[in-house]
Amino acid sequence: MTLKIGICTKQDLDEAMKLQKREQYEDERKRRIFNAKQRLYGLDLEMLDRQILEKKKQRTAQMECDKKFEEQEQLQKRLILAQEKELEKKQRVVDSDLNYYRCRYQRKEQRREFDLNDPNFLKKARPTRVADNDISLGVSSAQIFQGEDLYNTDRKLRQREQQRAWLDQQVQERKKAEDARKQADNLLMDNVGCRDKHLQEMAKSDHQMRNQVIQRVRQFNINMAKQKQLDREREKREKYEDDMAEIYNMLSSDMLTENPDVAQSRTDPNKKIAFMYRGMTPEELRVFRLGQEQQLRLAIQRKTEAQMMDKQWEQYAINMDRTLVLHQIEDDRRRKGELDELMRANSKLAVEQDRQRKEALVGLTNAVSDDFYDQFNKNSR
Repeated sequence: MTLKIGICTKQDLDEAMKLQKREQYEDERKRRIFNAKQRLYGLDLEMLDRQILEKKKQRTAQMECDKKFEEQEQLQKRLILAQEKELEKKQRVVDSDLNYYRCRYQRKEQRREFDLNDPNFLKKARPTRVADNDISLGVSSAQIFQGEDLYNTDRKLRQREQQRAWLDQQVQERKKAEDARKQADNLLMDNVGCRDKHLQEMAKSDHQMRNQVIQRVRQFNINMAKQKQLDREREKREKYEDDMAEIYNMLSSDMLTENPDVAQSRTDPNKKIAFMYRGMTPEELRVFRLGQEQQLRLAIQRKTEAQMMDKQWEQYAINMDRTLVLHQIEDDRRRKGELDELMRANSKLAVEQDRQRKEALVGLTNAVSDDFYDQFNKNSR
């Protein structure tokens, strides 16, 4: 609400400045009181320190637990890596022995059918005749025929013995490899069982630690809930007492009693204090209504004059438009006559130019006569 009180004096400005400072101080005080994150009084410092200490202990315990888990994980990784390296080493040894066996006992020339595909078969073959006293020679002293196998029985016997020895050796090697594989599997299973047992123990220890932490947190929450309940009851009781005191102060204040003397300024008898002013007297209301009626009459009079002025301007604009339209019509007629005159002059000029061009063509044209043709072919040159 705006009041027309008059020109402000220095005392009024000082009083307004004091009022503004008081309101600003009150706003800052409310922000300090109702902001739970920034206020510096009404806090339980001992409880806060105890909470901070509990948080630090929990953080330290969690860090130690994480460190143990990381160490156990690194140990498991090292064990697994060592087992993998050991298995790879054993596999390399097995592969090396297998390659050595193949190079030593399974060469191409040791095959049973190598004699059929031997490129040096003819070089190694027995000659047809060993000596004169060869018992294999008949009475007719004929030579041994090509393709006969004199040592077939002995060769087959040696081949069977060699095959039997190979089979026995392969059976022994396979049995050794199977025993080594079983031993490696048993060792791996023992390591895995030991690791699982250790992991179960760690999980059990972690579960117990978590249960202890949960129990402590639950007890702490219960204590905090009880303390908060007591604080709420105390705050409620204090708030009730403050509200009752405020109600009494408000009921006995000048605002509700509407004391008109408190709104009078002490420095200026014609000035009112805005925030304590409770309205005008009947005489002031009557003067105010008269002023409003006078302002309303003046406004109606100004509006009527403005409407008359607008009508006059509209009539003037209509007359100006009519005059401009007449001048435009006159200009169009004049331009049309000038254009017709120009077109007639251009037509005359075109006819005259066409006639002059034809006369020039006739003057420049030279007709060929018979004398022109008779001057040719009169001599041999």
